Amino acid sequence: LLKRALFDNDDEVRDRATLHLTQLAGAAGGPEAVRPSLELNLSAMEGALNAYLAADDTQQPFDVSTVPKVAPAAKPHKPPGGLMAAAGGVTAAAAGSAAAGGAAAAGAAGGAGTGAAAGYSSQYEAIIKARPEFASLGPLFKSCTPVRLTEEDTEYAIHAVKHVFPEHLVLQFDCTNTIAEQRLENVSVMLDLADAPDFEAETVLPLASMPLNEVGQCFSVLRRPAGLSAGKMGCVLKFTVKEIDPSTGEAEEEGYEDEYQLEDVEVAGSDYSRPLLLGNFRGTWEQLEPGSEREDDYGLGPRENLQDTVETVMAILGMHPCEGTEAVPPNARSHTVLLAGQFPGDTRALVRLSFGMGGDGQVAMKVVSRGDSEEASEAVHSIIQEA
Repeated sequence: LLKRALFDNDDEVRDRATLHLTQLAGAAGGPEAVRPSLELNLSAMEGALNAYLAADDTQQPFDVSTVPKVAPAAKPHKPPGGLMAAAGGVTAAAAGSAAAGGAAAAGAAGGAGTGAAAGYSSQYEAIIKARPEFASLGPLFKSCTPVRLTEEDTEYAIHAVKHVFPEHLVLQFDCTNTIAEQRLENVSVMLDLADAPDFEAETVLPLASMPLNEVGQCFSVLRRPAGLSAGKMGCVLKFTVKEIDPSTGEAEEEGYEDEYQLEDVEVAGSDYSRPLLLGNFRGTWEQLEPGSEREDDYGLGPRENLQDTVETVMAILGMHPCEGTEAVPPNARSHTVLLAGQFPGDTRALVRLSFGMGGDGQVAMKVVSRGDSEEASEAVHSIIQEA
């Protein structure tokens, strides 16, 4: 098309076509100048915009800086089966560490998303505060990245957002109806907790009517025990269908019950960690009780380079890199990363990740953690082992 535009009657069209062809050939800024890459996580962007519109406070402009970048863990070089799959397991080097978990790669991917989305608490705070039913749950610790539970271009668009409270997990389901001939009322999501036995269903807050091409919310409130409760929850969307009379645009009085199968919601240990901005990592490390320290060695298998490996592990833990240690020097065969995070109860955990790459590309990782409690320090290793 651009080459054909070189013969257009308009000189401006010819000039623009010449410029863009030159850029696509690698000059004048290169292809990036023609088709710049969008580094934002599009699923997270969609969820953040839905939350912004649902909060009904559009006087303040939408803050795109709260949308996380594309998660590093989603890069195709990651070995199938999770972080530890290439190593065939985990080698523990210190007594007292948690036993290895059995979560598959989806747990690692979930960790990447939730780690990147710690800032979502501010996006959803208005929605949570607007519901008096949540007032007794205590302060909101973290809101995770929205996860789509339906395929693209289906009749219903459903996203799930996990909200972590001190003793509860609230699942928010953002619901949109795209069928103009139907009105959906009394909308809720039924959860199957057979694979998430640590959770106990307490309350379901249905959506009175699922709006057409807009976003409404229904909620499920679950009680959870202390610690990193994990599991997979089956989800079924339940609602009452009322057909719309095309001649009047009104819904019929009588409807019928229906349901729609959704994707599962997975809760992983990384859903309970959030970044902690820390000015003096080394000073804080020394202040923490040495008795809380836990040290384990992990084999990560063959990797292309250390930078990608560092980004993957950081995304899984969902913590804040300190002192610029997230950047690996070019061609480095070893590197140390310093991370700081928090768990529910604002319990701090600091982590030293030491990476080493052998001549065959095999990567070994030593993880040393300290925390305000032994449980916080052990939680770091539980998240890694779960991945």
